Amino acid sequence: MSQQERVSWIALVVNTLIGYWYFERVLSLPADADLFGPRMAAFAVQLIILSIFISIACEVALHIVQKGAGSDNDKKRVDERDVLINLKASRNAYGVLSVAVVIVLAQIAILEMAPRWGHRLPNPETVLGVMGTGPLAPMHIAQLLLLALTLTGITVYASRIFHYRRGY
Repeated sequence: MSQQERVSWIALVVNTLIGYWYFERVLSLPADADLFGPRMAAFAVQLIILSIFISIACEVALHIVQKGAGSDNDKKRVDERDVLINLKASRNAYGVLSVAVVIVLAQIAILEMAPRWGHRLPNPETVLGVMGTGPLAPMHIAQLLLLALTLTGITVYASRIFHYRRGY
């Protein structure tokens, strides 16, 4: 297993856990929660600090384990295979990002047009419900786009791992 594959595994696990931790808490908030408030700002700062700390700690732990195992010889070596894998992973991630942004824009358009079509949407109980039934505030749209970016990040690392495992 190459250094870049190991880093991809760590990044995939960290991004998935942090994304789950964040969205599980935010999307389960009551529908009338203040997403612009000081509690949300403090939560976002905690999340950023925690994710940076976890990422750095995992990278340091990986380097310590590799030094102990004596497998540090491919640390800085990047060959054509690594470049090709990074290009394919980026292509996949941009595809996911493009589709996710189109879905967010379609969701906005549908929720804006629903009252004009005479549809009455139910009153949601959580932030997730608001994102599905509207009306959307700017922070709801920001959360949807952040979800799109999180899925994009996960796609990059999952694609890298897939291609390294496949043997490109």
